[in-house]
Amino acid sequence: MGDTPLKLFVIVVTYKGKQWYDRCFTSLRNSTIPVQTIVVDNASDDGTVEYIKEHYPEIILIESKENLGFGKGNNLALKYAYEHGCDYVFLLNQDAWPDEDDTLEKLVEVAQQHPDYGILSPMHLYADKKAINMMYEYGGNYFSSQILSDLYCGTIKDIYETNYVNATAWLLSRNTLSILGGFDPLFFLYGEDDDYLNRARYHKVKIGINPSTIIIHDHRHEDTSEFCLRLFRKASRENLSDLLDLNKPFDYHYLRRYYFRKFIKMLFLGDVGKKKYFMDKFRYIKRMRYGVENSRRVNSIKQPNWIQ
Repeated sequence: MGDTPLKLFVIVVTYKGKQWYDRCFTSLRNSTIPVQTIVVDNASDDGTVEYIKEHYPEIILIESKENLGFGKGNNLALKYAYEHGCDYVFLLNQDAWPDEDDTLEKLVEVAQQHPDYGILSPMHLYADKKAINMMYEYGGNYFSSQILSDLYCGTIKDIYETNYVNATAWLLSRNTLSILGGFDPLFFLYGEDDDYLNRARYHKVKIGINPSTIIIHDHRHEDTSEFCLRLFRKASRENLSDLLDLNKPFDYHYLRRYYFRKFIKMLFLGDVGKKKYFMDKFRYIKRMRYGVENSRRVNSIKQPNWIQ
């Protein structure tokens, strides 16, 4: 890794996830490349803070007095890492962990060999290691046909460019943070990683998959809490990341007229469900206008937004 010690910070946002902490934090403790783990706890009431302090005293623990959500929770730790001279940060979900002790070391080596990739992710497997977690549910599918072809033919490469991979396990370079900063605080949960990748594409920051490294993500739809499912459905309906997408224009007046006309049409057709849907969209666009316009202005500038 060179003569100067590389500063790698691993960031985990926790919320009532004690069933995963030992697998997650022990894997980081055993990493073959030294890491400094930062945990931001989102006001868990299940003894998370006490457990981490007792069993993992090496962790930098940031205790939030309220549930900030995924993006703003990560931003607290990203700010700390950036101000303390990080070379890389690795964002990791509380229900995920590196598969091998040298996973992070290998991932950093690939990132150093391909510095044009500002966001790099390993492959994601489910906990039983019997299936790839392709994460279709919000942003799309990162498992490209090229990776499949090369795996089959035995010609696998170090890195594959993609448009989407969820933020369960992201390696971000310091340069990426200087260009994109952290997550947009308009998001609470779901959609913030989709927005971040849209911003990356806008600023020509490449997104990559490293198929030779693996993280385990203990996540399936049937295991997801009803609270999270409600938030996911809400984010899908609102589709805030689409409004914030700098690669597309945002025409507030056109959108208001469009949804209002749709509402009137459904009103005459007597379709109660769609009438309510389009009126909700009309009101949402109106309520979010100034926040969206401000975020688009801020995010269009290359700077460490939201973590300064």
